[in-house]
Amino acid sequence: MDTILLSAFILYFTTLIGIGLYFYKRNQSTQEFMLGDRSVNYYVTAVATQASDMGSWLFLGFPAFVLMRGIFEVWTGIGLVVGMFAAWTFVAPQLREKTAQLKALTLSSYFADVCNDRSGLIQIISSCFALFFFTFYIASGLVGLSLVFSSAFGFSYHMGIVVSVVTAALYTLVGGFVAVAWCDFFQGLFLLGMIVLVPTVGFFTIGGLPVIIDAAQMQNISLSLFSTPREMLSALFLAASWGLGYFGQPHILVNFMGIDDVRNMKHARAVGIAWQTIVLSASAAVGLVGIAFFAGSLSNPELVFIDMALTLFHPFIAGLILCAIFAATLSTMDSLILVAGSLCAQDIYKPLVHKKASAQKLLFVSRIASISASALALALAWNSDVSVYELVNYAWSGLGSTFGPLVLCTLYVKNVPKNAALAGLVVGGLTSALWPFYFASLPLVPGFFAGLLVLYFCSRTRLC
Repeated sequence: MDTILLSAFILYFTTLIGIGLYFYKRNQSTQEFMLGDRSVNYYVTAVATQASDMGSWLFLGFPAFVLMRGIFEVWTGIGLVVGMFAAWTFVAPQLREKTAQLKALTLSSYFADVCNDRSGLIQIISSCFALFFFTFYIASGLVGLSLVFSSAFGFSYHMGIVVSVVTAALYTLVGGFVAVAWCDFFQGLFLLGMIVLVPTVGFFTIGGLPVIIDAAQMQNISLSLFSTPREMLSALFLAASWGLGYFGQPHILVNFMGIDDVRNMKHARAVGIAWQTIVLSASAAVGLVGIAFFAGSLSNPELVFIDMALTLFHPFIAGLILCAIFAATLSTMDSLILVAGSLCAQDIYKPLVHKKASAQKLLFVSRIASISASALALALAWNSDVSVYELVNYAWSGLGSTFGPLVLCTLYVKNVPKNAALAGLVVGGLTSALWPFYFASLPLVPGFFAGLLVLYFCSRTRLC
């Protein structure tokens, strides 16, 4: 084991745990633990929101596909930026205001209040779908982090995922929403610097753009965004297959709900979109530089960032750079773990077990549920042979298809009936969950529009 690399990781993890401990005493109620009492400023909200979106996919999955498929995969990034801009503009302000008016702490409780559901069905069903897809999302992070541990330290796969899930769960449970937001802010700035640094140094090391072009031609990798009308349609479908997902990601939407003032949302959008554009461009650059840097010799394309950092930099600097993968992954995992616990406490335990549970009891249940969600993801990742990209795509598509249509309808359509909401949740969620088993295409588009059509039909006809 390289002790210099390890010292960089220890320094990084100590900082994260310190942030969690700093905010520990502020979490005396579920309102403070789950939404930070809606007190987070705009720049922390902006970076934390974007950082909670990326995950290990930013360093492993996305560059790997650019390395293999060339510039065409950049349409994924274009779709994400457009989708996020739309979410900041058409969802964030309205959701912040409505959830504050209704005093809703979770997306599921917001759905129940807006649709006037007193039975608890909407809360329970939506929470079950969220927890199901969250498990795959958290598992993707564990698989990604295991690659870092095995490459940097020679750790076993299983040791890597155990260390990763313990770290994420620990500072999430100790600090709550505010700690997660500030940790994500810190990690977002940190990973921004690291993901720009590596391809920049790599670009000048290989000799610039002409070398990349020659290497791509030798490996038959296209450097064109599209060349035929059919490829243009495929590009737009790829962009939509990721961009539409932003309307239904509970771990991202919860950041909109926790901002201190809705009037600051425009400032948060400007900061967030700028951050996202830079990191996605740098991530794509990692894949493009990797085409020439490794010249087809890389056995696992998802290691392109890791191997490039270990080759180009001193071990201590390389260790700090690899911590950026932890920054991206943990900033997603902590949000997912926090929201999973909140859903179990507010939307399953409270309506089913103890409707008059105290704030302290709900806080306790939330923390226990967060540990349980982490354990389930650990079990799923334990013997997984699925790539980070595939796990993220499945979870992202499932969440976007399940919740995206209902989020838009509750914000822009008056009086969404309870049964219509339930039908939209079930059809959107099941379509996306089952689609990959029968079709090769990305499941978000069919799942999203299936849920939206059912919602519209049931709301208009009142047959559901």
